[in-house]
Amino acid sequence: MMSEGENTPPSHRTIAVVDDDLGVRAALCNLLDSAGYRHCSFDCGEDFLTSTCLPVAACAIVDLNLPRMSGFELAEQLRLLRPDLPVLFISAQAAMLQRQRAAAMGLALLPKPVDADTLLVLLTATLLYGPP
Repeated sequence: MMSEGENTPPSHRTIAVVDDDLGVRAALCNLLDSAGYRHCSFDCGEDFLTSTCLPVAACAIVDLNLPRMSGFELAEQLRLLRPDLPVLFISAQAAMLQRQRAAAMGLALLPKPVDADTLLVLLTATLLYGPP
């Protein structure tokens, strides 16, 4: 599966937001809107995996603590289906073990509440240069 074209400006690409907290999803989508990104949002990993957004997403922002399928499990599924898709983790409860696991996967983990400027800088860098 192919994501949006490499020639598409980073701010015009589609970002998937996967978080079971409606308020967090809405806030992240508003932030992405204000920065000029397109977005799609989901309250669970299973919905994202079966969506029409999966083939076009340029990056996924994923909460670690999702119902049924954890953020780590979702990231593992995404590596099988879309190995080119960068994932940025977010979590309100990131213990040392979770931070170490994210680092071992080569993925960034941002604490909630997510700092808007930090997320946008990381997102832009990820889209331009690949995962951190």
